[in-house]
Amino acid sequence: MELDEALDSWFKNVNKLVPSVNERQKITHVGAEVLKAELVHVTKLKHYQKNRDTSKIEHLADSIEIGDTNIDYIRDGTSIVGFTNKGINHARIARFLNDGTKFMKGDHFVDDTRRNSKQLILQAQYAEYQRLLKGGDK
Repeated sequence: MELDEALDSWFKNVNKLVPSVNERQKITHVGAEVLKAELVHVTKLKHYQKNRDTSKIEHLADSIEIGDTNIDYIRDGTSIVGFTNKGINHARIARFLNDGTKFMKGDHFVDDTRRNSKQLILQAQYAEYQRLLKGGDK
């Protein structure tokens, strides 16, 4: 076998391991689901008021959504997780609670949740990658 044939063969085999945009979307969405669940849990734990009327405006913990595009709304296989700005700007409130203001100290609940969830997210994404690699959902 010549070098160019060997390299072509190697490239074809390696290329099978690289997921397509649709497969990457499925993989990152699974990770986003894990992050969302962790973020909902931590937000309810630290910032949930049980007696608050949520008939008009949902609570911060209930306003977390997943987007299947990047931050510029381009579908490239990434997923994002964040607070909505529907009704009231929950993203702004979450930033104030996370980062703090000159009047209150931030508790960094979003940053800590991202950091603490990294292993769970990667495990979920790897499991989805393995499932797709073995010929599951294409």
